[in-house]
Amino acid sequence: IHTTIVGPSRQRVELQIRTKEMNKIAEYGVAAHSIYKDTGGKMNGAGHAISKETNAYAWLRRTIEQLAEGDNPEDFLENTKLELFQDQVFCFTPKGMLIALPRGATPIDFAYAVHTDVGDTCVGAKVNGRIMPLMTELKNGDEVEIIRSKAQVPPAAWESVVVTGKARAAIRRATKNAIRKQYSGLGARILERAFERAGKTFTKESLKPVLHRLARKDIEDVLASVGRGELSSSDVMKAVFPDYKDERVTVAAPKQREEGWSKIRNAAGMLFQMPGTRAARKDKSQPRDGAVPIRGVRGDLPVRFAPEGAVPGDRIVGIIQPGTGITIYPIQSPALQAFDDQPERWIDVRWDIDERTKERFPARISVTAINAPGSLADIAQVVASNDANIHTLSMIRTAPDFTEMLIDLEVWDLKHLNRLLSQLKDNSSVSDARRVNG
Repeated sequence: IHTTIVGPSRQRVELQIRTKEMNKIAEYGVAAHSIYKDTGGKMNGAGHAISKETNAYAWLRRTIEQLAEGDNPEDFLENTKLELFQDQVFCFTPKGMLIALPRGATPIDFAYAVHTDVGDTCVGAKVNGRIMPLMTELKNGDEVEIIRSKAQVPPAAWESVVVTGKARAAIRRATKNAIRKQYSGLGARILERAFERAGKTFTKESLKPVLHRLARKDIEDVLASVGRGELSSSDVMKAVFPDYKDERVTVAAPKQREEGWSKIRNAAGMLFQMPGTRAARKDKSQPRDGAVPIRGVRGDLPVRFAPEGAVPGDRIVGIIQPGTGITIYPIQSPALQAFDDQPERWIDVRWDIDERTKERFPARISVTAINAPGSLADIAQVVASNDANIHTLSMIRTAPDFTEMLIDLEVWDLKHLNRLLSQLKDNSSVSDARRVNG
């Protein structure tokens, strides 16, 4: 409390009522607040920490770390507030090192308080000798041991779990670096295809002399910009090779476009490994690259299926999508026509199914049903009896007699899907059932 009152003879008297902690902050600055908390409130009259390990630069070091790891001043202000105005809990490393954290802190906060590298590689934690979830709230006196892995990348979801400013800033930075790495890998793949199509060999060093033309500060920035779609492969080719002419097929040449599309639809020059074939069994020694069972894509690139889905038994192709990753399409999808004049974005891919691991795959169907009570239940019964699953269902068109709907299914493979469609067509409540491709 800070106020001024008028006393006898109209003399003004200034009053200040402070706690000991408030007084230290007022007398010695905001850094004293951190020292006061780290030492449990034990400070001598000169305002110095009793512990020899604590010094007036500790708070400043933490502040500089947050400033270096933050993205902008607003983040820095938010993170600094978190450090200043929360109660503390005191935990220990297995070697007895004291770590002061805000109340509500988790083992993730603890790991980042020890060192940023420890936090970035944290995959688990032991609290008082027991393995506990990383979301566990730490208590005073807890002994925390961090389990680490060099392969770990901090998930973005951690940012909503941690309470310390240092941890939040470090997670945000690691997430941005991971996304940038993905975009960089995607951009490199796009440029490799573009250079190959022009009869050239792509090397990162070839980009160094043209950084100023592309208005980028380094090679990785160029690759990431291509991966995000901010730079086109044609822009890079023209910068590296001033005489380069883009020979892409345009809409003005329908005959050439149709010929190219026919070649793609017939899978000319593409490799497809179908489950159960002799070639598939011979190639088992080749390591799988992607998180999905698809060969031909690198593991550092995000892979997803097209909206209409793809199932084992389909011939498939991968399309590089700047800013997104690689999308897998069935070769018969009409949506592929949009990429007909961009051959550098096409990737040869094939299925890599482990028969020991059962996995469902997405497929979209259109069903026209009789508009009568129980029709939807009949459709659901057919799907369930065939060991398939309805992921989403939406009504497209309704009429007095019929209803058309789109159903996103999860099935094992193409044979499974065809058997399901056949039984739907035989059902008395269904007028028509067919697969949707694009």
